[in-house]
Amino acid sequence: MSANSTAIVNESLQLIGDNQPPVSGTAPSFDSSPAGVAAAQLYTPTVQAVGRLFGWDFARNTVALTLSGNPAPNGWLYEYLYPANGIELWQLQPPITGATDPNNPLPVNWNVCNVLVSTVQTKVIQCNVAAALGIYNNAPSEAVWDPLFRQAVVRTLAGALAMALEGRPDTAAAMLESGQMFEKAGEQRWD
Repeated sequence: MSANSTAIVNESLQLIGDNQPPVSGTAPSFDSSPAGVAAAQLYTPTVQAVGRLFGWDFARNTVALTLSGNPAPNGWLYEYLYPANGIELWQLQPPITGATDPNNPLPVNWNVCNVLVSTVQTKVIQCNVAAALGIYNNAPSEAVWDPLFRQAVVRTLAGALAMALEGRPDTAAAMLESGQMFEKAGEQRWD
């Protein structure tokens, strides 16, 4: 099965039924059909919402954070820009050095907020760690999605598309419940 936004939307449309014609194009701009217009509005927020449900392992990325250029506010020593492709920051850690034991990291306190950076309201991370590394969900492409995550997105999106295209609360409720079932299954950790 193809792994791109078009395939995800079309799989969601198949679950709705009523012989919905498939969409073409990719996120964020699908075709101009009613389903394509609805998908353009619903696809990205649905993926982001399902992505925030818990720390999906496949979405894990680590990046060196960039200082915001602002002086840190009281109580914090550093202020970093939130990763541009970040769905959710999970934790911060100090850079791995010879003096740091990567198998025994100390917990890092941090705060996510918004401030003005060069007169633009910007999401930032405040902490007391120099050269901090951010571990976060970086919204990976559909090609690396976990199968349970894919099904949670497909079924949650089907519920949203059912309401947008058909005004069918019964189908939307069934797809939402089905998507939540896959989300819960994905929460289980296997050793």
